[in-house]
Amino acid sequence: MPPLSRAERISVIAVTAAFALLLTLWAFVTPMFAAPDEAAHYDAAEQIAIGNGWPDPGTMDLLAVTYAEQGQRSTVASADRATVADLIATNPGFHDYPNQMSQHPPTYYAVAALVLKAVGFFHHPWDVGVMALRLFNVLMMIPLPFLVWSTVRRVTRSPRTAVVGALALFAVPQLAQIGSAVSNDVPVFLLGAVITWLVARTMTGDHRWSTLVWLGVAVAAVCSVKGTGLPTVPFVAVALLVAGRGVLPLRTRIARTAVTGTVVAVLGSWWWIRNLVLFRTLQPKGADELRVLKPWGDQTSADFGGFLNVVWDRLSTSFWGQFGALQFPMTPILTDTLTVIALAAVIGWAFRRSPSRDVVVVMALLPAITLVVQVQDNFQSYDDTQVIAGVQGRYLFASLTALITVSAIAWHRLLSAWTDRERFATVVRWAFPLIALYGLTVAYRGFYENFHLQATTHGLALMANLTTARQPGIVVLIVLAAAGMVWAFLAVRRFVLAGRARVDPVGAVPDA
Repeated sequence: MPPLSRAERISVIAVTAAFALLLTLWAFVTPMFAAPDEAAHYDAAEQIAIGNGWPDPGTMDLLAVTYAEQGQRSTVASADRATVADLIATNPGFHDYPNQMSQHPPTYYAVAALVLKAVGFFHHPWDVGVMALRLFNVLMMIPLPFLVWSTVRRVTRSPRTAVVGALALFAVPQLAQIGSAVSNDVPVFLLGAVITWLVARTMTGDHRWSTLVWLGVAVAAVCSVKGTGLPTVPFVAVALLVAGRGVLPLRTRIARTAVTGTVVAVLGSWWWIRNLVLFRTLQPKGADELRVLKPWGDQTSADFGGFLNVVWDRLSTSFWGQFGALQFPMTPILTDTLTVIALAAVIGWAFRRSPSRDVVVVMALLPAITLVVQVQDNFQSYDDTQVIAGVQGRYLFASLTALITVSAIAWHRLLSAWTDRERFATVVRWAFPLIALYGLTVAYRGFYENFHLQATTHGLALMANLTTARQPGIVVLIVLAAAGMVWAFLAVRRFVLAGRARVDPVGAVPDA
């Protein structure tokens, strides 16, 4: 493994700082409850915080106070919003609308409730609680650049490829919006990255038992948060059976897999066993009354080709950037181009025969399993209701570190000459931050300018009026985020160019 230089360390720190500042800016720019399902996520945490507990799936309704808070999100200035205590006094009880979040384990919401209590949300304007949870989620997202960098570096042995890989997070603006909103997806993103990082270590020679235990703990944790974390179970099982092949005997690899599986079963299966015992299904629906069954009839049936077309459009758009409640998309010209280029590179070069082929195949398993499970569930719902729903690119973000790693391997093999790598690094060093900026402007125009291609005095004043940062705070955040992006750009540029006289080894790390 190449030694860690000062320039590389500064690059990783700069990228991480820029990522954190960008997410913080997103947290303050996005209007209250304007991210997907944010009101329901916040309501679920609020219910635990005020002592309502965690009802069975399908039996939890939105609090009347949450409905009242939603009524103030775009009509009342942040400075004039009522406290939670005052709103509950005038809006007691529940609103007659289901909150589907009770279908998930209560883990994230219990922790979020502790955060709400710690900031004394009950006696503050209600948007203070929302912002506290948004910033709590931003804190959870901060390790992602480090985890991507460390994973790519471990697998490719290329420090420069690893730094550029971390910068690739900026090319997915949807990650920034979801990562800075109130959502139980965020710990899944973090834990998915941790699991991928640990798998990369086991696949490249780290056979310590402590690594296996931590891997089991991480998988158990993600399984205790949300069902979208369940694909990590077969991913890790396959990885451990393959890791050390040719060095460790099969019985040892089976034993290591069993140890990790035991940790996962003991710590992470409680919610799913409960569901099977009580409801005879692994994942009960949290709002089944909103799902209207509609048989196709004798002369019609589900159109699988049309279904796949819709899935491609929605997945590619909502993966890269479809903001608000999925009503403000980036141009499909960009999202389709990014998707095609990424897939072409991976399919064409990632899986070519080499000593590291096992690593590539295993890394590709997590996004592949996640995609298959999602598409199968979406098609089953479509077949039952004639409505294509639930196609969300953000569910792939738990495997984003694996996706970036596989892509980095592909580009590392495609661009074997130093000059080609330098040109590519120059292009993406500009492109990734520009995509991040473009995504933020699309969201701003959707939120405050009726999606017109402009920034008006009225729109800027509306943003300053509705955000909890107020006008001075939002200006400071914009300046800090811009400064962070510039620092990251310059630090990565300096580090990449510093290695001009040296060429990274083309081969990847062997299995042992």
